[in-house]
Amino acid sequence: DTEEAMINRLKQACGYEFTSKFHRMFTDILTAEDLNAKFATFLSNSNTDVGLGYFIRVLQQGAWPLSHTGITPIAVPSQLEKTVQQFEAFYGKQFSGRKLTWLHHLSNGEVKLGYTSKTYIINMTTTQMAVLLLFEKSDSLSYAELEDTTKLTPDQFPRYVQSLLDANLLTINTESLDPSSVISLNLKYSNKRTKFRIAGTVQKETPQEVEATHHAVEEDRKMYLQAAIVRIMKSRKVLKHNTLIQEILSQSKARFAPSISIIKKCIEMLIDKQYIERTANSTDEYSYVA
Repeated sequence: DTEEAMINRLKQACGYEFTSKFHRMFTDILTAEDLNAKFATFLSNSNTDVGLGYFIRVLQQGAWPLSHTGITPIAVPSQLEKTVQQFEAFYGKQFSGRKLTWLHHLSNGEVKLGYTSKTYIINMTTTQMAVLLLFEKSDSLSYAELEDTTKLTPDQFPRYVQSLLDANLLTINTESLDPSSVISLNLKYSNKRTKFRIAGTVQKETPQEVEATHHAVEEDRKMYLQAAIVRIMKSRKVLKHNTLIQEILSQSKARFAPSISIIKKCIEMLIDKQYIERTANSTDEYSYVA
């Protein structure tokens, strides 16, 4: 309720366009519980047991700051295949025509270690899990075997294996990880904590993603400035150009320092949208269009 109230206040202050993505993200969060309950009913009606606990979130494309360029190709662990297949069948019946894209690199789960002196429950990413679960049938695998089975790209594979080496869950027979390494399960693993989370890999942004992020930030700032200009002009009705610039700078300084050029662009945008207009007898004065 608090989150929804905040979004509604932002909508009133900044307009629908500014908060439309927030609304869609919030809707995804609210509907997740219901969607998973319906999936559980679907499994029960078909007498299907997937053999593990799950919680699946379906996110609307374009609403969340997620890039498809960062998707890591991966062979889904056999332990998860049944859940993935059943959910796709369920979702296809619920929403005809919609396509699911699985973001395994953003998913996580808990793995219970049963080969150690103590029982450990470790939270890790699905990709880390895909690597570790291959050691259920073998205590040691070669670099090539592991890479081929996981289907990870040559640049991604060593990063995920290294994260498990850093967590001391796996060991290697070489000083550093390389294609000649034999990777083994650490059967003597121990930790003071019995339930914890291990760090994932750091996903380096591509130049395209950096550019897209900067563009998105710039567009959000333009929306904020336009909303601020409309609020000021609605209150003051008529303002000189320099006075309006100073008012905008004063209101936005707590968030960011906009350039004069971007403020001028936003003023021109609002003139084109007929929110404000230049007064008839002056070139540096604006009036609010009711």
